[in-house]
Amino acid sequence: MKLFILRHGQAEPQKTTDEARELTEKGREDTRRVVSARIAYMQSITEIWASPLVRAQQTAHIAASYFPALKIQTSELIIPESSPAIAMDWLQSINQQNLSILLVSHQPFVGELVNNLCGKPTGFYPMGTSSLAVIEAPVIATAMGELLWLDHA
Repeated sequence: MKLFILRHGQAEPQKTTDEARELTEKGREDTRRVVSARIAYMQSITEIWASPLVRAQQTAHIAASYFPALKIQTSELIIPESSPAIAMDWLQSINQQNLSILLVSHQPFVGELVNNLCGKPTGFYPMGTSSLAVIEAPVIATAMGELLWLDHA
C-alpha cells in the first residue's frame, strides 16, 4: 500500500470551535503548491480520506481537484487526537496491493502516524502545515513503512 499523508494547510485562529476553523489564503496556496509539485508522483491515488474538520475537508477538496474521478471520504479515525495504532489497524483491514490512499488530517496525528509507520521516534519527521509525505508499506504496522519523500510548504 502507498499512503500519501497530507497535513491540512494553515488555518485561521480559533474563533468559535476548533472544528470550524477554515484555511487561510496562505493555507490554500501552500496546499496547491505542494500537491501540484508532486502531482506526477500521485497519479496512483485510488482513494482520498479526510478528517471531518473544516480545514481538513477544505485541504482535501484542493487536493481532490487534481483527481476529479475520486470522491472524498470522511473518517473520524483521522482527527487530531486519533490513535495511530487504531488508524493503522483500519488501514491494514483495507490494505490491498494496488491501493494508494491520500489521508488528509492534522497534528499530532499525522506526525505520529508517519513516524510510527517508519519506526522513528516522535518528531523525527516533522509535519508542518501543508506537509505531504508518501510511505510505502507491504503491511500497515509499526516500522513496516519506508518514507519515499516528504515535502513541506
